[in-house]
Amino acid sequence: MAQGNLPAALQSYQADLAIAARLAAKDASNAEWQHDLSVSYDRVGDVLAMQGNLAEALQSYRASLAIRERLVAVDASNASWRRDLAVSHGKVGVVLAQQGKTAEALDAFAKGREIIARLKEQFPDSTSLADDLAWFDAEIAKLGRPAQPEETAQ
Repeated sequence: MAQGNLPAALQSYQADLAIAARLAAKDASNAEWQHDLSVSYDRVGDVLAMQGNLAEALQSYRASLAIRERLVAVDASNASWRRDLAVSHGKVGVVLAQQGKTAEALDAFAKGREIIARLKEQFPDSTSLADDLAWFDAEIAKLGRPAQPEETAQ
């Protein structure tokens, strides 16, 4: 992907996805394998989005999102997985915005932003979470709904 060879990158990521899916299916309780599967879906979605295949990218991102929702439901104390869930909402939001589905995109961005805002309260010194919060605010603002004063980062 870094070399710009998107077809080869997609083929490689799809092969990785197939392996991750087989492992995750063997043991649905293995959280790491489930997480790996969600990452594989994200990578496939990233390449599909770069290729302009928004419908399939959205499908892949939503598959990742569903896995991440299950992981967070099982272990809400895992901050990394909660951030991953927020990122998934963001990726879904970007594609929906590109498809002109503004209301759905705003909803996805709002969900991701809420997760990041809660994490930022838990980890107030995190600059990466501050950056994430600013990104969500910018995406929401692009769609015409600025963050409310009480929603902005401290």
